[in-house]
Amino acid sequence: MEGCVATSSDLTEARALCDAGRLDEAAALCRTVLARDVGDLAALHLLGVVLLRGGNAVEAVPLLASVAEQCADAGVLHALGEALRAVGLVDEAAARWRAAIALRPDLPESWLALGNVLLEQDEPAEAEHCFRSAIAARPDFVEALNNLGNALVALHRLEEAGQSYATALTLRPDSANTGFAYALGLLLGGDFAEGWRQFEARREVGPLRWNYQRRPELPRWQPGMALEGKRVLLMAEQGAGDVMQFVRYAPLLAARGARVVLELPHEMHGVFARMPGVARIVALEDPVADCDVACPLLSLPLYFGTTLDSIPAAVPYAAVLPERLEHWRAWLGPARGRRIGLVCSGRPEHPLDRNRSVSLQRLAPILAVPGCEFVLVQQQVRDRDQAALAAVPALRRAGSELRDYSDTAALLGLLDLVVTVDTSVAHLAGALARPVWLMLPFAPDFRWLLGRGNSLWYPTMRLYRQPARGDWDSVIAAVQRDLHGLP
Repeated sequence: MEGCVATSSDLTEARALCDAGRLDEAAALCRTVLARDVGDLAALHLLGVVLLRGGNAVEAVPLLASVAEQCADAGVLHALGEALRAVGLVDEAAARWRAAIALRPDLPESWLALGNVLLEQDEPAEAEHCFRSAIAARPDFVEALNNLGNALVALHRLEEAGQSYATALTLRPDSANTGFAYALGLLLGGDFAEGWRQFEARREVGPLRWNYQRRPELPRWQPGMALEGKRVLLMAEQGAGDVMQFVRYAPLLAARGARVVLELPHEMHGVFARMPGVARIVALEDPVADCDVACPLLSLPLYFGTTLDSIPAAVPYAAVLPERLEHWRAWLGPARGRRIGLVCSGRPEHPLDRNRSVSLQRLAPILAVPGCEFVLVQQQVRDRDQAALAAVPALRRAGSELRDYSDTAALLGLLDLVVTVDTSVAHLAGALARPVWLMLPFAPDFRWLLGRGNSLWYPTMRLYRQPARGDWDSVIAAVQRDLHGLP
């Protein structure tokens, strides 16, 4: 601590135990010191840090708060901020980090933590300042260099972002998080040659790693391996939209002589059951002992050398089951105007959901377009949207009748147009070659590139982009205008 209290030999040992990861022993020694002097601020501080590192932020918060009240110390304030964030009090955490920086403007950890919060709150310009301040204090701060790249990508300054990622990788070449983030920026900017190569770093990113650790008994296919007569398992990975986008490569693999076995979640089987070149479809848990090699779906663009000019964009490559079509034709009944499918939100747990989803109430100008019959093509309706749904009787809700993607595909097949935010429904509509208008945030996912009104992946898709961060109103106004212009 900075001038508040002296540090005893016991606390020196406890700090060494903490640094060595021996947290229980460190905590016990801190408590021994506190048993002698219940007001020892250094012991309270260190115990709070030890508890925080051990995952007990709830107990750490009051300890660190009590120290912060008695002693103006940047290290205590920073630790208190970490504990507050760990219990979900993000704004309170940011306030403590600002206070720590006011005491010590050269504290890189607090600059980084504050920048992370600002970036999550969609304030990339303010976050950029924080990350640059952290780097000024510690030029080799890899995490700050990485997150500066993320902020610059969000600001569409892709060349600068690439420089920041490259510097971070120079310092830590094995950083999968940086390599993956670098790849997303490269792909967003249309640099497919380097982007797909860097994209392989995703295999070591913590939350994604399980995708690539499955089926360990199967060797992984690499470019140059002979495929003639081989059974190749194409492994599903990441989200439903990713799978739908990249399953298009299965026929290309079959054209090279492979027997393609396609691994898909159960709810997608019917949609791709008739896909050319696919010998059979299996679920994620099904045995595949007869396969020779495996390959994650999203590695195929690299292996096929996909460029902006060679994206395999022949559609449709998904199909509608006739029996499902009849069910949804009966459900819809006689048409009362142009039938427009609408999707306003995806999974709430998606890491970028706050940017991609929009409230149903905000789409009121679209729903007011005359001559249209609107259908909400999503299973779940959020609590915030219930009132808006009830207020628009002309908006029909498919809801729980959408049992799987075969139902969704059949319903989409009967609609004149789909207007959607960036969810799997957009990918399914594109794979079915249905007309689809996709509403995108200012900082879109890598696959949509920048500055384009069309998608190179889905020829029947039109892109509506926010002209400024958070500006859904301009997007909605453009969709409303174009709906009025439909024949």
